[in-house]
Amino acid sequence: MQQQPLSQRGQKRREAILEAATDAFLQHGYEGTTLDMIITQAGGSRRSLYDYFGDKQGLFGAVIRYHADKLVEEIRSIDVTGMSAREGLTMLANNFVFALLEPLNLELYRLLITQAPTFPDLGRTVYQAGPELLLSELEQYLKHLQREGQLPAKLPTPHTARQFLGMVKAEFQLCALLAPEQLPPKSAISAHVQDCVTFLLDNR
Repeated sequence: MQQQPLSQRGQKRREAILEAATDAFLQHGYEGTTLDMIITQAGGSRRSLYDYFGDKQGLFGAVIRYHADKLVEEIRSIDVTGMSAREGLTMLANNFVFALLEPLNLELYRLLITQAPTFPDLGRTVYQAGPELLLSELEQYLKHLQREGQLPAKLPTPHTARQFLGMVKAEFQLCALLAPEQLPPKSAISAHVQDCVTFLLDNR
């Protein structure tokens, strides 16, 4: 049976549960979190939680997808219309890198990795709706720049978008996860992004 769209009040209640569940999962881990913890913080009833998410596994999956969707939509909402290739690529790349380095997103990434063997379908879904989608849209943007004559004639190749994102991301996310005290300042990361854009555009 198809689920009816939520009312505005229902949507707010659902988001409150998701936010409370986020706090609980990050503080206590998946195994250490109980539904009662979440209900105590978010309010409402166990029945409403079951109605929205089914069970604890369903709630965990919803939390991960909720934040992954927010991250992707923040990047996808960037309007580069009318910008030069350098301006547009720099803005997109900066937002991509700094979104990855947001403390909440780093903690959620840790949580997803630890639970990925238990939730293989969730990991696949998040990958397809996140990194894979952003990669596809960058490919389309690069093709647009090529049609506008703003990319070197030999670009983009089938690998350019992946190479550019990998170059921009560098080791920053891994450093933030494993040795955050060694993470370069934002100014240095932005300078790195500008160098990556220059490398791409001057690759003649």
